[in-house]
Amino acid sequence: MDGFPFVYEATVRFSDLDCRGHVNNAVFSSFIEDARLRWYEAAADPDEAPPMSYETDVILARTEIDFRGELRTVGETVEVGVRLGRVGTRSLALEYRLCAGDRVVAEAKSVLVGFDFVRGVSAPIPDHWRRRAERARDSAVTLAAK
Repeated sequence: MDGFPFVYEATVRFSDLDCRGHVNNAVFSSFIEDARLRWYEAAADPDEAPPMSYETDVILARTEIDFRGELRTVGETVEVGVRLGRVGTRSLALEYRLCAGDRVVAEAKSVLVGFDFVRGVSAPIPDHWRRRAERARDSAVTLAAK
């Protein structure tokens, strides 16, 4: 997928369909969330130790989805392209393109905000997220996930 160095593949399940026979809009959010988590895993340095504490991590602060087409076929593969957008001190943005075959079915953005779970307040982006974001930007993560 041009311009999206990381691609996650999802499969439409029967339970994803609503009463009108098309994939419900909430399922698109699930596809994006799954892709974001796989992107995070793929962007890790294989030699990096996992974080010792999750007292500070990120939370999803915003998701924006532009629906471009329908999904109706159980078993259909949806490719979710992920790329790094803006990286700030306290937030980072990811961009997504969802395609079924040669059809773009949605485009989306999400904003993740650093959060201190002990104090319940926003915080700077944790180092492990910043390192992965920089690695993804510098090396263009190209691992295809399933």
